[in-house]
Amino acid sequence: MMQTTKSDEINMKSHSAFTLLEMLITLSISVILMTLSFPSLKQIYEKSQDDQFLTQLLQTIELAKFEAQTKHIPVSLCKSKNQQSCNDGDWKEGYLIFFDEQEDGIVRDERQIITVRHALSPHGELRWRSYPFYRHYLHFSPTGLTRSDNGTFWHCHGQSVRWAVILNKQARAYTMYPDQQGKIIDDHGKPLSCS
Repeated sequence: MMQTTKSDEINMKSHSAFTLLEMLITLSISVILMTLSFPSLKQIYEKSQDDQFLTQLLQTIELAKFEAQTKHIPVSLCKSKNQQSCNDGDWKEGYLIFFDEQEDGIVRDERQIITVRHALSPHGELRWRSYPFYRHYLHFSPTGLTRSDNGTFWHCHGQSVRWAVILNKQARAYTMYPDQQGKIIDDHGKPLSCS
């Protein structure tokens, strides 16, 4: 049986532990790698949030159209900060789907409200533009068609457009993403702007 000497024990201890210098180097490398990966992780998180916001908006549009068709009553979708009436908030603060028999985009009684949605996007803003009339709401007739010729929702983050949902008169929604120049051109040939 082989015996270990005191010098062998010291050598084993020195090989099995980190020196302060090794630990500092390892920690420094870890910090550098985390710093480099942080911007890409932030972009991935923001893209995920944008995609969830898009899905929520598409589902809300479909729900409003479905309610109009099944109940045979005009239905509108509008932005709502207070979740009780259509107002001048931002679409990302929330929106209402409501029965709109007067077809004027006004909630007169809380019994008109079908549902309230709180938007999922923590950043950016959602804009809406309709043609040929510039209404602050989206209106569906009892047949499920839109009252405007068409309309566009687009999501801005800073000065860049992340995505757009374009609706035609038949209330068919399709999604567009920026081209290689970072622009989305709507059905009328106009680039969507976030400024």
